[in-house]
Amino acid sequence: MTVAAEGLSAVDGLVARVAEVAAPATEAWARLAAAVDDNLQPAALTAGIESLSDASGVGVGEVKLFLCLLAAYPLALVWRKLPSATTRHLFSVTVGLWMLQFVIGYQWLHIVVSSTIVYVILLVGGPRARVVAATVAMLYLSGGHIYRQYTDFLGWTLDWTMQQMIVTQKLHALAFNYWDGSPVANPTPDQKARSVATLPNPLEFFSFLLFPANVAIGPTFEVSDYLAFANGTVVAPSGVVPALVRLGQGLFLLVTHQAINALYPTFGLLGDKSFRSSYNVFIRYAIIWLSLIGVRCKYYFGWKIAEGAACLAGLGYAGTDKTTGAALWNRLENIDVIAYETSQSLRNASSNWNKTTNLWLRRYVYERVAAPSNLYVSYFVSAFWHGFYPGYYMFFLSVAVATSVHRNVRRCIRPRFLAADGKSDGPGKGAYDVASFLATTLTLNYFIMSFVMLSWELSLATFRSFYFAGHIAVVIALLVFQLGLIRPPPKKLAAKTS
Repeated sequence: MTVAAEGLSAVDGLVARVAEVAAPATEAWARLAAAVDDNLQPAALTAGIESLSDASGVGVGEVKLFLCLLAAYPLALVWRKLPSATTRHLFSVTVGLWMLQFVIGYQWLHIVVSSTIVYVILLVGGPRARVVAATVAMLYLSGGHIYRQYTDFLGWTLDWTMQQMIVTQKLHALAFNYWDGSPVANPTPDQKARSVATLPNPLEFFSFLLFPANVAIGPTFEVSDYLAFANGTVVAPSGVVPALVRLGQGLFLLVTHQAINALYPTFGLLGDKSFRSSYNVFIRYAIIWLSLIGVRCKYYFGWKIAEGAACLAGLGYAGTDKTTGAALWNRLENIDVIAYETSQSLRNASSNWNKTTNLWLRRYVYERVAAPSNLYVSYFVSAFWHGFYPGYYMFFLSVAVATSVHRNVRRCIRPRFLAADGKSDGPGKGAYDVASFLATTLTLNYFIMSFVMLSWELSLATFRSFYFAGHIAVVIALLVFQLGLIRPPPKKLAAKTS
């Protein structure tokens, strides 16, 4: 029995029956889709991509995605030079659709269909339909995740769900932005600033979703920001230099990923029983720690290149520094590599990883759900958005508990290493910082292994090979704080250090 079959054992009969009934229609649709794809992509281009794939050892899908990321740079410059908002919107829709066709073929229909459904819900139901619209968007994405999981279990082929994840964020945010702009809402000043009083027209709507500079892998952005730049309400200075810096960073990170992954592929190592029982546990963990840097560099590479394209288009512009007057280009920053890799708390690590997604979760989940459940709901929605592999839920729910522990550490222990003013470093603060960094990186790299391994069986085998050390440590620490064995400094001391 294959790994896929083992993962689908509970529904094998139903899936097989559905596949049997749907086979004729599926085959006919596949032939039609292949014909359309062949006509929309010149034979010379297809041959060139296949040659690049053979020469690099990278799959055809990954080569297409890489070329799409690079093509976003000149396309962003063209978009910015167009004379009017209407021409920019038309350019975004036509070019964005072709880029999707190039990367995922006919599957772009899912993005158009799901977005149209959500748009009609908001058009008919008005701002009050925000929850229905957001739910439908998430359910459509979930359907794609489930189908992929059942048909390509533990597979890594590129399909429409990657782009749909970004579109889902945009649709979800737009639904709540529309509500925040309605007379009956009571938004915070921050929510009001992002609100839209009227629903964008269809051309603006699809232009927002299909913007060429970010249609391939994101990052997401607010509809109010996009319309402001497209309409010329906000004009950014030249973004050539920050774009080239990010392009250089992205290419360096790609090379780093390829080098580390060639020697220490995380999935290959942890999926191998012999490796899971080799060396001693400390050497084995050190190898996986290094391999996970390689995994992260794959994400860093894509995000940095996408940030550069956004800078060229102007959307990465975030105003000027109040002190120096220099232009800021971090509006769509998705990763601060150094800040993430040197984080001293899970909270800081989370805020510096996939920043636009975390911002989406904070603005449209965390801030709209009552405490204290908002932390756990946010992590659950994040896992739901990623898909339904058990490894996602093992990771996010474990990190939610670990984050609670780290908050207690910061509340109860950190003040003891600060001076009387509560801000300056006190005796031993340097040692505390080092310990915080080590605790954070050890915690993250331990729990993130299930995010990479995906399945329940492989994740469990991985954690077992490390004797469930991370889980045990987090449970013990949680009990220590819950039982009040470590408390915040006395009120008098706390007053001095607050």
